Amino acid sequence: MTAMTRIKKLSAVGAGAVVLAGGAVLGLSGTAAAGTCGENFDPRVSGAKAYWEINCRGGMVTIEGWVEDTKSDGKCAKVKAVVDGETVRSKAACPKGDREEFKWTGRGSSITAELYTYKV
Repeated sequence: MTAMTRIKKLSAVGAGAVVLAGGAVLGLSGTAAAGTCGENFDPRVSGAKAYWEINCRGGMVTIEGWVEDTKSDGKCAKVKAVVDGETVRSKAACPKGDREEFKWTGRGSSITAELYTYKV
């Protein structure tokens, strides 16, 4: 199974998932995926792409990657994740061509992360 087949578009808050509530109503779009040690993801949504790796060592889990704005549409892109029970967000990638890197570490062996865009 590829990383893209594991990524599901979500539009409501689910148990343990990082998702956007009412995304269409708020003008937001995104994808969310839960990942475990050793997995890589390369999600894309209209106007944005990202890449991240999830690695584990000594009871700690790290997500590291980047997010990029790919469209001149007045929107910015971010990655949001739940790491050790805390929601964290990358810096905004915008305008088109801007790429921002991120890295977060916490206890555990899995992380739920999401690529999304939003109107500025």
